Amino acid sequence: MPTASPPAHAATSHNELLARYGIQSRKEILFLLRAVQQRKLLVNLDLPNSRQIVVTSVLAVDEASNTLMLDSARGDALNRELLSGPGADFVTQLEGVTISFFTGPVAFAEYEKLPALRIALPKSLIRLQRREHFRVPMPIAHPVKCIVPADASEDADPITTHLVDLSCGGVALADVGGRINAESGRRLPGCRILLPELPPVIATLEIRNSAQIRLHNGAFQTRLGCQFINLPNEMAAPLQRFVMEIERARRDKL
Repeated sequence: MPTASPPAHAATSHNELLARYGIQSRKEILFLLRAVQQRKLLVNLDLPNSRQIVVTSVLAVDEASNTLMLDSARGDALNRELLSGPGADFVTQLEGVTISFFTGPVAFAEYEKLPALRIALPKSLIRLQRREHFRVPMPIAHPVKCIVPADASEDADPITTHLVDLSCGGVALADVGGRINAESGRRLPGCRILLPELPPVIATLEIRNSAQIRLHNGAFQTRLGCQFINLPNEMAAPLQRFVMEIERARRDKL
């Protein structure tokens, strides 16, 4: 089942969002959709040129057949409208983040002997957080390091910091040695975030704020709130997945 393009009236805005917030990695798409399925999140199917919105949920993510199984609509009229139309906008919320894509054609199917809807797995989707990015604190027992290059005017070794928290929009760094110039607006190119069991994420950070924190042992450290600058999608994707895994592990312990 091929994946359709969004309707013409929505193409411009969709393409703009896809360029900025799109995910094309099949691995990441499967991970996100399976998280939606496992948490039994409600999904809106917004029909183009219609005032109807179908509320459904993901029943199965079938990688082998390249399909997504959804619960059928509540009502024959809604099902007919879904099946006869060009598709619908799939929209849900995962950890405060909007996940969306255009479904393409919707087909009637059966899942575990009950009526269901079948759509193609998307080749891309939009992961959009309109307001503050969702931040997760980093594990204290296993700190995540960020290696900041030393100032070019200083013939010094790179500066090893660790992450206090992380989001898809930025990080908070702990600089124990106080070697980083904490001037607001200063950019730190070529920083390497060392996520466990993943290649380093290379990013430019811009310092937005800083504070001196007194630790329990009486020592001081500088904490820097930093924003990612033009982070490429291939660097953003593992960060997004890592944030979700940390938050899921935290919630599982509650």
